Amino acid sequence: MSSHTLIPLDGASASRTIRVGWDAPLSTFFASVWDEPADEGAESDHLVFAGGAPYDISDPATVVELVTPYAVVPQGLREQLLADRAREGDGFQDRPATELVATTSLPYARSTQQADAIRAALR
Repeated sequence: MSSHTLIPLDGASASRTIRVGWDAPLSTFFASVWDEPADEGAESDHLVFAGGAPYDISDPATVVELVTPYAVVPQGLREQLLADRAREGDGFQDRPATELVATTSLPYARSTQQADAIRAALR
């Protein structure tokens, strides 16, 4: 799994964290933006959480678009994410939990492309 922490835009909460990357075990790019709570024990305020299901996001431009309202996006981030995927590969297929995760995720696929990729992993 790759993970890149981005710099929040000016004026953002001092507790804001922004991460994007490639999740090889789920074979998806991901984006997450959250503010840590001021009170210890309270839950984080997630502003963006995407890429948490198998084959959810196949184009790194999607995660770049999701975090652009919150972060300084470095030049070449899309290319870096593509390189991460090329280096780490598709880790979802042939894992012990592939069948369980795929069959429970399939009804919630957000696109035909995602559903087709999940079905292919089951073959």
